Formats: sequence, C-alpha cells, structure tokens
Amino acid sequence: MPEKIHHLSDTSEAYPPLLREIAQPPTDLYVRGNLELLQHHQLLAVVGSRAATYYGKQVIAKLLPPIVQAGVPLVSGLAYGIDSLAHQICTANQQPTIAVLGSGIDDESIYPRRHISLAHEIIATGGTLVAEYPPGTPADKFRFPERNRLIAGLTQATLVVQATRRSGSLITARLALEANRDVCAVPGKITDKMSVGTNDLIRQGAIPILKPADLLAVFDLELPTTSAPKLSVANLTKHQYLVYLTLGDRPLHIDLITAKTKLTAPDIAAALAELELLAAVENVGGMRYVKGTTHAPTV
Repeated sequence: MPEKIHHLSDTSEAYPPLLREIAQPPTDLYVRGNLELLQHHQLLAVVGSRAATYYGKQVIAKLLPPIVQAGVPLVSGLAYGIDSLAHQICTANQQPTIAVLGSGIDDESIYPRRHISLAHEIIATGGTLVAEYPPGTPADKFRFPERNRLIAGLTQATLVVQATRRSGSLITARLALEANRDVCAVPGKITDKMSVGTNDLIRQGAIPILKPADLLAVFDLELPTTSAPKLSVANLTKHQYLVYLTLGDRPLHIDLITAKTKLTAPDIAAALAELELLAAVENVGGMRYVKGTTHAPTV
C-alpha cells in the first residue's frame, strides 16, 4: 500500500525552517516518507550532470560515503546521472536522503519513470520524497528550475559535481548563493566540457572539494572514526556477486573479468560501477580492478 502523502502549508509546524528563508518559498509542500527529515539542520544538496561520466561516478564514490556515514543526509532531484548516484549512496549505506521532484510524488507521476524503484528504496531507508506540486502533476520542463530552488533552499550547502557551461546545476548553485548558503564544487580537467561549470564556480569563489574532509568541514564535522557497517552479500545482485568473487588483491583488467565471468561487457561495466559506489571494488587505473579495502561484503 502506498505511503500517505502529507500536505504541508507554509504555516505548518512541519514546514522546513530553512525553506522559509528563500526569496520565494512554496506555499504548499507534498511529502511522502519521513516527514521529520525535513527538519534536519544539516542537509547537503548534491547536483550535477544527467550524463555523468566515469570521473563523476568516481567522485561520488570517493566523496559521499563518509558524508552520509557522518550523519549528513543528501538532497537531490531523482534525475539521471549525479542525482540518482547521490541517492544510491544513501540507500546503499542505509542512510536517509531527500528527493525533490519536478512532478507529483505519487507513483503515477514520479519522473523519470525508471526511478520509481529508487523512489521506493529512498522511502524504505527512512528518506523522503517532496514536491510543491499536488499528486497527479506531470513533469514539465518549466517545473525543474522551480524544483531547483527547493533543493537549494532545503539545504545548508550545495555541492556541484559535474556541470557544463549551461547546466541546470549552475541554476541551483546560483539559487543557493542567493539564499546565503555555501556552494561547493569538484574541480575537473580544463579540457573537459563537463568540468567547465564547476571550474568556473571555483574561480568565482565556490569552495573547492578535493576530499571528504573538505565537505565535512563545511558542516563543522570530522571524518567518522568508526568503520562503516559491512555490506551483506544478500544485498548484491547476481552479476555484482559474480564480479566481486572474481576479484582479489591483484588487479584484474576488465577484459579478463569479462572472460572469467562470461558476462556481457555492458553487464560487467554496470556491475563494476555499482560495486564501486558500494566501495566493494576499487579501480586502480588502466581499467583494472581489485576488491575494495573499505567494504567487504559479508555472507
């Protein structure tokens, strides 16, 4: 049975306090899942390209697990690319995350449609779906810039991972600045169009993020001293588990992994990317992989 959808007016006690501070706070909010999460005083927005590159995935896998393990929930837009990767880091670590939609939050309206299962995972791990549009509202282009002001307004800081010169993520960063929030950005190659936006943000004064400690410092937090809970084999897909069993301490090239597992190249690439997000495998360069040193799935 679908979760109850709560309707909050801007006079409600449950209305997010940080959202009241933006220039045009929404009059109404529709919330599905953990209502109390909207009151969290340390939320980090994570935005970036829908066409995230391998570098973007590496950045997410390196930077964000320590952040969510330190108790900072991530806020993003459920979109393809960086948004969904950020949400998946939270759900993989059994930590809450907030997805802000540019549509209704009922199952019939969730966009993109391929992320309905991710939306359900978000709710199941204590997270929240939120929008200013009532159930039944379809996704339209003009709603996404409107949605971006909620992502920036709900959070103490916004992290931009990858962005071209005309990226919607830069709109979110501008809205965060206008709301007097911190803006952070991950630098990239000056020859990469996917890094033009983030490099420009840093040139204009955004906080450069090179390691998890840089992000935690924004929240006056330190790296967790306790190790993260181990992942369970039961939570891995068949492809993920097969790839994981094939790897060891000695680097294996992706072609050799493909030959040993007899899986297709696309299946191998997908499994490796997912296992990297879980920190169960590590890319040591040259398309070679080893088992991860941070997480080792338990039986």
